[in-house]
Amino acid sequence: MKVGRREIVEDVIATVVMAGTVLGYASTHEQWNVWLIGDSRRWTAGLLVVLAIAMFALVARHVGSTTVGVLVLAAAVFAVVAFWTASLTPLSFLAATIVVAWAFAVMRDVFAGEHRIVPT
Repeated sequence: MKVGRREIVEDVIATVVMAGTVLGYASTHEQWNVWLIGDSRRWTAGLLVVLAIAMFALVARHVGSTTVGVLVLAAAVFAVVAFWTASLTPLSFLAATIVVAWAFAVMRDVFAGEHRIVPT
C-alpha cells in the first residue's frame, strides 16, 4: 500500500479536527466555560459546524461520495436541530457524526489493500 505525503497530512489534520470536536463537545457537556464557546450550546453548535465542514472536506477523498453525502445530510439535520433547540442531544449526534466520518476515513486507509483515491 503506497501512501503519499498528502494522505498522511490529511489524516493528521482530520485527527486534530476530530480531537477539537470531542473537546468542544466535552467542554459544553461538562460546562467548563472555555473561551469562544463558554456554556452556550449554540456557540458549540457553530464550532462543530465549522469543524464538520473541515472534516468532510478532508475525508471526501478517502471515503467516497455516497458515504460523505449521507453523513453531510445527517450532520446538517443535527446542526439545524441543535441551533433551533439548544439541546445537548442533537449536539452529541452532530459530534458523533464527525467522529464517524473520521473513523470511516481511517478504517478505509488501514484496511485498503491498494491505496487509490476515490473520485468524488
